[in-house]
Amino acid sequence: MTKAMGARTSIQADRCHRCGGLMVPEQVVEIRSMDFRCVSCGERIDPVILAHREKYSIRNESKTLMIGQ
Repeated sequence: MTKAMGARTSIQADRCHRCGGLMVPEQVVEIRSMDFRCVSCGERIDPVILAHREKYSIRNESKTLMIGQ
């Protein structure tokens, strides 16, 4: 993972998608991954989930723009 992607990932993961609570990084030793966990509701996300959310968010925005024209 590049530094730019790592920085972008941490920016997107600072607030919980579900409840808006604080997301904290948490190392998962079994799969050697750095995930994020919400301190309020317990939601867990990883870099793959964040990438999919970003991908589909961009896709939905482009569909909205195309329909509006």
